[in-house]
Amino acid sequence: MIGRLISGRYRIEAVVGTGGMAVVYRALDLEENRTVAIKVLRPEYESDMEFVRRFSREAEAAAKMSHENIVNLLDVGIEGEMRYIVMEYVDGQTLKQMIRDEGRIHPDVALRMTIRILAAVDHAHRNGIVHRDIKPQNILVDRQGRVKVADFGIARLKASQTTQLDPNGSAMGSVHYLSPEQARGEVADEQSDLYSVGVVLYEMLTGHVPFDGDTTVSVALKHINEQPASMRSRNSHISRALDEVVMRALCKDKQLRYQSAAEMAADLRMTISKPRGGFVRYPTKREEAQPETAREEVKKHPQPVKPRRKKLFWWMIALGTAALVLALAALGLVLQERYATVNMPYLIGEAEEDAVHAMEALGVSPIVVNAYSDDYPDGTVMLQSREAGESIRKSAKITLTVSLGSQWYYLEDMTGWSEKEALEALNGAGVRTVEVANVQSDRAVGTVVSVNLSPGWQSRDSELVLKVSGQCVSVPSLSGLTLEGAQAVIEAEGLVLGTVSEGDSADARSGAVIAQSIAPYTQVLMGTAVDLTICRAQEKKYAPDAELTLVVPLNNLRVTVNLVAPSGVSLEVYREVLPKGTHAIGLSSSESGVHQIYIYMDDVLYESMQLDFN
Repeated sequence: MIGRLISGRYRIEAVVGTGGMAVVYRALDLEENRTVAIKVLRPEYESDMEFVRRFSREAEAAAKMSHENIVNLLDVGIEGEMRYIVMEYVDGQTLKQMIRDEGRIHPDVALRMTIRILAAVDHAHRNGIVHRDIKPQNILVDRQGRVKVADFGIARLKASQTTQLDPNGSAMGSVHYLSPEQARGEVADEQSDLYSVGVVLYEMLTGHVPFDGDTTVSVALKHINEQPASMRSRNSHISRALDEVVMRALCKDKQLRYQSAAEMAADLRMTISKPRGGFVRYPTKREEAQPETAREEVKKHPQPVKPRRKKLFWWMIALGTAALVLALAALGLVLQERYATVNMPYLIGEAEEDAVHAMEALGVSPIVVNAYSDDYPDGTVMLQSREAGESIRKSAKITLTVSLGSQWYYLEDMTGWSEKEALEALNGAGVRTVEVANVQSDRAVGTVVSVNLSPGWQSRDSELVLKVSGQCVSVPSLSGLTLEGAQAVIEAEGLVLGTVSEGDSADARSGAVIAQSIAPYTQVLMGTAVDLTICRAQEKKYAPDAELTLVVPLNNLRVTVNLVAPSGVSLEVYREVLPKGTHAIGLSSSESGVHQIYIYMDDVLYESMQLDFN
């Protein structure tokens, strides 16, 4: 195949990948003078209808999609018996090779890559396509770190059957990344793809797939029956939040998984600001409404009741009397409780919890306030609003003042400390409110750059701000992208989409990004907002600029008048055969948008017509 010219256009240069169904070659597109990838169905499968259908399905699925994180389809063709698909060439490696080379991928990098994968999966799902074979081998990473999802060879366009194990234990998809329902032979849906994305992220972060075994059947059974081990048991640097997100994606019950790629991506982004987790919420099943058939039958067919008015009257009298007696008794108990008195105990120096329990045992609910004290330890009662031994009502308002300890603490010089070390030290010193502000710095990420207060004795009431070296990212170039595409790229880099405004451009297409608030490749803090300007839809407007005078030297000379727009587009507005003489051609436009052309010969109007410039 090397050196072969396909369809007179694509010259094969090298093999870049092989699979069970096809071989992928690097080729030169002679018409466009660009490098492309050509996927060719293996000769032994050219007469196998199942593989031909799968190959055609991949082309059909790819044709439905156009996304920055999906390998784009360029052409499809057949030459003789050979079927081929032409795709954009991604100069890089597969995610599987990247994992093998690095062992584990840093959580920040894995997070951004997974958000890009989810953006591609979300686009496919919105177009009615379930990939069904998400795995690192089908995810390409180019030399700039851009992620592209490929190989929709077993994609499902609607409710077709999912990937299954055959009697020999082989699978059309990759068993290590199969969802439990796929392993059971059930229909795959969007949640099945999200399970596979969860497995891919698990492998990126730990270097291992969650389930492995000697045979494909044993691995499939583990997907169905076993719970995956926490990623933190394999890599302690993984945050609790990231572990919780992956564990939800790997739920056996697909109703408990993320219901969309966008929902999973939102939780992944939240792990950046809330690494301690606690925000992952599993959906709860709605309680089934109880049947009311029997109740309705009773309403429709009520049982006849015989009138017993006398007996009913005396029963009502008896019940009313009993209710009155009980109400009076209850009122007496309430009044007794309200106006009963107890002796106030001595609680100075007692722990807050013990003091509150002592008061509640007497039937009194105290009010607790806090104050600084150099004489009483933190958490002990330093003042009580009533004297010990004083008789008080249970309804009295008793205030206990509990010490916060000394108002002063010694602030160390924390420059160069890790954020975790600084927060632990401040918490140990009793500082309850600390603001952490991320800043750009040459120091390692998570290192304290400065503190707004000077080292030494400080009041706990003073506002304390730690400036910590934050994670920086490079602002991508967004010019020419759609708003949807630009937002996906921005969020994949860990940035935030800011305000979106409209502007004019003579060169850009309508809806494309023409300006961004931060220049491309600028290093900024993760979470920075990037404002965009989108090209507004342009209306074609034509208006006369000047009158044109023509001298026609000969009779029956053909004259053509063209208007040229600033963009270079030419529009023919007049074509006629004119007699010899001096002619004036004028254009006029009314406010209602009606355009007229007037033809004068020797200052005499002899023709006019209405024009349509649309």
